[in-house]
Amino acid sequence: MPRLAVSLLVAAGIVALGVGGWVASDNVASGHALWAIPRDYVAASPQPSPLDPLSTKEIETTFRVLEASPKFPKGARFPIVRLQEPPKAAVLAWSPGKPFAREAYAEVYDGPGNHLYAAVVDLKAQKIVSWTPKPGVQPAVSLTEYSDADALMRADPRWRAAMKRRGINPNDVYLDVWAAGDLPIPGAKRGDRILRALSNYEQGIETSSTPQPNPYDRPIEGVVVTADMTEKRVISVVDSGVRPVATAESGSADIPRPALAPLHVDEPLGPEFSIDGTEVSWQGWRFRVGYSPREGLVLYRVGFDQNGRVRPVIYRMAMDEIYVPYSIPDPNWQWRAAFDIGEYNLGQYAEPLQRGVDVPDNAYFFDESTGSDTGTDGGVYPLPHAIAVYEQDAGSLWDRTDPTSFVRDARLARELVVMTTYVIGNYTYSTRYIFRLDGGIDVRVSATGTTLNQGIRTLREGEKYGTPLLPDIAAPVHQHFFNFRIDFDVDGTQNRVVEQNVVPATSAATNGFLVHTTPIATEGARDADPATSRQWVVQSTTHRNIVGHRTGYSIADLQFTRAYSGASFPPLVHAPFAQHAVWVTRYRPGQMYAAGDYPNQGKIGDGLTSYAAGKANVQGKDVVVWVTTSFTHIPDIEEYPVMTSEEVGFSLRPDGFFDRNPALDVP
Repeated sequence: MPRLAVSLLVAAGIVALGVGGWVASDNVASGHALWAIPRDYVAASPQPSPLDPLSTKEIETTFRVLEASPKFPKGARFPIVRLQEPPKAAVLAWSPGKPFAREAYAEVYDGPGNHLYAAVVDLKAQKIVSWTPKPGVQPAVSLTEYSDADALMRADPRWRAAMKRRGINPNDVYLDVWAAGDLPIPGAKRGDRILRALSNYEQGIETSSTPQPNPYDRPIEGVVVTADMTEKRVISVVDSGVRPVATAESGSADIPRPALAPLHVDEPLGPEFSIDGTEVSWQGWRFRVGYSPREGLVLYRVGFDQNGRVRPVIYRMAMDEIYVPYSIPDPNWQWRAAFDIGEYNLGQYAEPLQRGVDVPDNAYFFDESTGSDTGTDGGVYPLPHAIAVYEQDAGSLWDRTDPTSFVRDARLARELVVMTTYVIGNYTYSTRYIFRLDGGIDVRVSATGTTLNQGIRTLREGEKYGTPLLPDIAAPVHQHFFNFRIDFDVDGTQNRVVEQNVVPATSAATNGFLVHTTPIATEGARDADPATSRQWVVQSTTHRNIVGHRTGYSIADLQFTRAYSGASFPPLVHAPFAQHAVWVTRYRPGQMYAAGDYPNQGKIGDGLTSYAAGKANVQGKDVVVWVTTSFTHIPDIEEYPVMTSEEVGFSLRPDGFFDRNPALDVP
């Protein structure tokens, strides 16, 4: 979930690399030598691409051009600076070596005036291409707002009195700043920028040598501060009553177990993948690794090489939104239904990945950069080791034994993993795209960190909506909904989506069951149905396989839980992707986010609800499929004071895309 941010962008001092570079030095954090890829596997002169993330120099150019403009409000901030992706048609027509346009998209926020502008900068010409006012919307919470809100709220006498009633020194409190949420806020002026904050006990100053107890383990229950950041005033301090506050240290084992023996992954001849700039090639797979400060890891132009021709599968794939509602209907809790990507620009909090901690020894890293929201005065923050690529063992690929000779024919599977991890307040999220030798892709997302805890007076109070962890702390039941936007291009841009359901034969006395396939005719949503083993297949309408069936890729093994909030609960209405497992829309430039462009204090009805409202025909069109994987988290006491990772996901599998098993030639 949200909140502390700035430290992540300056705590990336593990190792500083050039983008995509390698350093043969010691990894101080994990305590062993870095594994180095032989130079042959990394292009000496990387080929640039129109989809490459913005470089440090390009972000600095964007700041400089915008701040020099007479339109630029003095002191304005930049909530986000990212690549302005070229038109899809232009990218599909481009080939390496050809010139391409290079533009940056930036949001410019005038805090005192509460005005937002969207600007596009031509990086080669170094001029502003467009400057568009965005009235009535709010950008994501920006970096400096955390400290601004902290100072404003901490000085409020009502909040300080609330801490005094609990016998707590205000200097020993960590204020956890959140976006406003979707529920009405008494005293707030319509259109003003609103932030809220929770209070947690955090005695002392944490350092790398003497870590202090995790403040998220020690909530100061009942106190919520709401501030108007436009007028720089605290609107309200809600105090629903004193509950016990845990002040003891948490987070260390009573008796640490002995150190584990080293377990290293060694590829003495180098990996099977190759890197050319942002393009990755591995066992037939071809794709580009991208990055956005909002979404984080983005994969572009995913295809499979057959006989020297790369057959397209996906144009663009990224996790575009996360929705997290909690079960407690108390007014102090029910507004805590966060949009962890759109309200906070999750991608800018990419955690520096470490060998032996997050990834194995054989990982290759992509380094990224993100722009400070204070422009050229604040500079650009490096995100070293933001994205990792590595091979891993995957058990059995296939196995058969001859029935007469008993001669065994089997192959060991290997997978290519592309992953990243983001830290946002009490939660840490990781996404992994796992490429398989059989032409499949597994999409996985995990959550770890700390539960958002509740201070309680009695165990019964904690048991009502969650799980007691200590006599005075409980963890509420909550849900996580992760939406992935997948712009499929299966053998080209003319696709359709069909739904498959397994149903029994009509006679109860037979063992027959059938697969019913129904094309989805128009834009809209579809629900998961485990009772019919429901899955969806994205098919080409221009290509067929050896038996005359349409080539395709299925969306299978989807893990999805229903939303338990009331149907008219405003945050849920704002999150249409949490109401249905799958949405299908036509590709349209600019339709990128399931909850809309500006979910922070945003208009309910933006995003998928709006995108699919016209119910346009999706047969033989360029289609986008929005897939939600989710889980309902019923906390266990064993998840305190830190949670082990909870993982969900789905799979993309070739469905008639190949004429035979593509892994037959694996040696």
